Amino acid sequence: MPNDQQNAPSVEQLIDVITNSSVGIAVTDATGAVVLHNRAQSVLMGGEAAHLGGRILLDSSQDGLTALIQRLEKEQRIENVQVTYRDAEGGHERASWVNAVLTGSGDATRIHWVSRPELGERLPVSNDSSQDVTSDAASWIRAVDQRPLPALAPTKEHEDVMREFYEVAPVAIHLIGVNGQVMHANPADVALVGYTASPAEYVGGHIRTIYEDKGLLDDFLGRWDEDSPIINFRANFLTREGTPKPVLIFSTAQAEGGSVSNTRCFVFSDPEPQRARDSISAFGWPA
Repeated sequence: MPNDQQNAPSVEQLIDVITNSSVGIAVTDATGAVVLHNRAQSVLMGGEAAHLGGRILLDSSQDGLTALIQRLEKEQRIENVQVTYRDAEGGHERASWVNAVLTGSGDATRIHWVSRPELGERLPVSNDSSQDVTSDAASWIRAVDQRPLPALAPTKEHEDVMREFYEVAPVAIHLIGVNGQVMHANPADVALVGYTASPAEYVGGHIRTIYEDKGLLDDFLGRWDEDSPIINFRANFLTREGTPKPVLIFSTAQAEGGSVSNTRCFVFSDPEPQRARDSISAFGWPA
């Protein structure tokens, strides 16, 4: 379901959503040479791609970069592949889960990578949890927020690449406005909740439609106004047919003057759907 230009995010929104998202994003050529990447990807790699020979560097018990690209050439798309990002010196290692999709062919080949860090905890924390702001989820988002803008961060000159990423991204992306309206949703997000045949029933409506736990959503909406992060959080969405869809949410907000401009929500199909869903929180993000 291609988004027409009128209904797609603006180039400014794309720059913000990609650059400041809470998950790692990179676009590479067919060899893994990086075209652009965001702050979170810098944290995963332990440095900027421009300083690492221009390529993604990773090791894995199952796939190195070359093997992973060869797999993509055969399958076109991969989800929830565990990898370990490293820096050029081998002194930094970050375990992550990668979704990727390959587009084009020959010199026009591009690979769109989305990586979520392997975390044991989440934000917001549960009502009955003793977790605090020292959790690995809190440490993760702090590291992302504090990371300088990469030399290969997206700019207006990357508009075509960013729009392709948004359309083909191997993860659901939606932008929610201050009133809870679904401002924009990419094809993966629309498909996740079963609205591919009728996207107008979802995009433009209230995000409440797809949350099984409405109280949880109310909690989230209040946090977005405060620019409080939602990291590695397990919830159930509802499909158009009313079927629960276990998901893993990574979301931050672009907030100005105490009011959210839009969220940057990245939603993964939960690779462990049997796990209990996370509950409403009484967590307060520190000033």
